[in-house]
Amino acid sequence: MHALIIDDFENFRSTLYKMLMDLGIGNVDSAASGEEALRYCKARCYDLILCDNNLGKGKSGQQVLEELRSTDNPCADSLFILVSAESSKSIIMAAYDYEPDAYLAKPITPKALDQRLNRLFEQRLELKEVLAAQKAGEDEQAITLCNKLIAQGSRYTNSCQKILGQLYLQQHNLSAAEELYRTVLDNRELEWAQLGMVKTKLAQQDLLGAQQWLENILQSNPLCMKAYDLQAELFKLQHNTEGLQDILQKATDLSPLSILRQQELGVVAQQNNDLLTAANALKRAVKLGEHSCFDKSDVHSLFAQATIDLFSMDKELAKPLIRDAIASANNLEDKFGKNNLRKAQSLLLESQLQICAGDQRRAQDALVNAQSVLGNTKDDSALPVQIEMVRALRLLGRNNDAQKCLADLLEHYAADEQQLQKLDVLLDEPRSEKNKLMVAEINKKGIAHYNAKDFSAAADAFKIALQKLPNHVGLRLNYVQALIDKLKTQFNPALSERIQQTFTKTSAIISPQHPQFQRYRQLNDVYNSLVRAFEKQRG
Repeated sequence: MHALIIDDFENFRSTLYKMLMDLGIGNVDSAASGEEALRYCKARCYDLILCDNNLGKGKSGQQVLEELRSTDNPCADSLFILVSAESSKSIIMAAYDYEPDAYLAKPITPKALDQRLNRLFEQRLELKEVLAAQKAGEDEQAITLCNKLIAQGSRYTNSCQKILGQLYLQQHNLSAAEELYRTVLDNRELEWAQLGMVKTKLAQQDLLGAQQWLENILQSNPLCMKAYDLQAELFKLQHNTEGLQDILQKATDLSPLSILRQQELGVVAQQNNDLLTAANALKRAVKLGEHSCFDKSDVHSLFAQATIDLFSMDKELAKPLIRDAIASANNLEDKFGKNNLRKAQSLLLESQLQICAGDQRRAQDALVNAQSVLGNTKDDSALPVQIEMVRALRLLGRNNDAQKCLADLLEHYAADEQQLQKLDVLLDEPRSEKNKLMVAEINKKGIAHYNAKDFSAAADAFKIALQKLPNHVGLRLNYVQALIDKLKTQFNPALSERIQQTFTKTSAIISPQHPQFQRYRQLNDVYNSLVRAFEKQRG
């Protein structure tokens, strides 16, 4: 038996070391930080890991657990006990996302530790062959062993049934999975079995059935984070981005230390053009990512871009975020490795953010440096950075240079459909055949909904297309027209705010010479008259 103790206080490491020795565990290593512990865990397999949650500077216990459970390492299946003197809901809930085998509150007594370890070791011994077969990918053998233990009346029948359900779902044996979960639930309402039913219904594409099970779970346990995650999966299948954002917001409110949910909330909110929510969620994700294995360069870049976009719509709301966004852009190379493309991207984001901060000189210097680093690169991998260059030139008011840069890119990639699809994000009319067809289909679908006076469905259709083509003026005006007609049926302040944000974005991309400028003005007038009428009626 080999154990690892992780705690930043030497006295507690010594106390726990003595307890384990007294319990007969003769091989015990100690680490004073999460980083040191992970080096040990890469070098050998521990049977037991006891880890404090608060490890001072560097990785937390939760982040150690994240990395061990989600990466390939010898300790991915080790028994992991999270130890903490803290009892805040957010810390406990964040830790349970990665399912430690146990959670112990300080101070720990020898008796409590002995009892907890005995239960864990007994269960691990009973399920040893099952877990070995499962780890080796021998699903049929694992199923046979589980059924054998269940037939013998094992004390750990529920654990066997839980593993069995996972194996059936992996094999897409949905009828067997449903039968198993129903059998369990007929005897006792266990949450893992209810969640299993949701997964089964989703796999069967029975979305209504999945929704009913989710409602039952959340009604009985509003803190079940796995239910929120499955509800998010359901909304994705329904292409319901507003519902998806709402459930992610609720989940992050309950468990704010979950980096993956914060990242996803930021991405979805930006797609929904809720830039304030996006920027704040991405800011939290960047902070949580400081020592996390889930930190990603794209999240840092997206935080910077969301702040830039928010500034274009509401300068006051963006101001508190600008300093952190600049720091995030500047740290890209230090965090994720140095190369010319990343350096150019960092400089271009900084250039735009310095404009937001009101520092024209630094913005210009960053742009010049980015141009020097990027040079005349026309490699396909450089295209995202070249797109950022066009955005930066536009924000700095250098529209002629931006147009020339864009024209050069369109000429260079004229015969490359895949790259044209990426460039379409900068255009008010797509050049790629795929996106031209998508616009035609979306317009046809949206207009059909509009003519049927289903304004919500019409707006949803146009909104999906705008996520890929945010500068398409025609789609944007179709979207806002559907929202205005929905507003006419019943004035809603939140809907009115969304319309106002859409007009603000449209005003930044449409010129008086644009063929649809007159339509833009007319729709704006209609909207303003609705607002005035509502305010008059209310006042």
